[in-house]
Amino acid sequence: MNPPSLLKSLSALGLCLLLAGTSGLLRAETVQMNLPEGDYAKHIGTRSIADPSGATHTKKEVAGKVVVAIFSAPNMSQGNVQEKWADLLANQPDTKVSDEVALFLVEDMSQAGMFKGMALGQMKKEFTPKSRPFLILDQDGSVLKKFGVPRGHTSILIYDKNGTLRDVETALDDQDTTIHRIKSITHRLLEE
Repeated sequence: MNPPSLLKSLSALGLCLLLAGTSGLLRAETVQMNLPEGDYAKHIGTRSIADPSGATHTKKEVAGKVVVAIFSAPNMSQGNVQEKWADLLANQPDTKVSDEVALFLVEDMSQAGMFKGMALGQMKKEFTPKSRPFLILDQDGSVLKKFGVPRGHTSILIYDKNGTLRDVETALDDQDTTIHRIKSITHRLLEE
């Protein structure tokens, strides 16, 4: 191969690699935020909520932060789903959200059924003030109701730094797509 042909081949190869490499970046920027129909809370409320130690927390603690909240229940149908998403978003190096994001797991204890006492005991034992995701106990289902999250499903809500709802993830079966969406959206919101 002569030098001009080699140069054209290398240029073409470089262009292909550049385009292939930027497709992921373009895809990240084109992720549309999803606000489905429903009664989802458009803003983080002012009501204080409790952690497993009994300490209460308010909106002031997350002021100026992007918030990702996993809403679920520690029961047979949702227990594995919420554990999976809590682990993916908090602990796995390739899937976790930025440490700049306030990550919460809101457990609706009213849906825990006969496992409520056991689940509550385990949560209290494992909880620390530095837990990630930070655990919030919804003893009577009122927090899920206030945020407009339907019972019997695990949902992930994303709020911006002003406490405004920007995205709702309810179709959690496609793990790769959902992780990509959450990471892209939180990255964008952190830059705003």
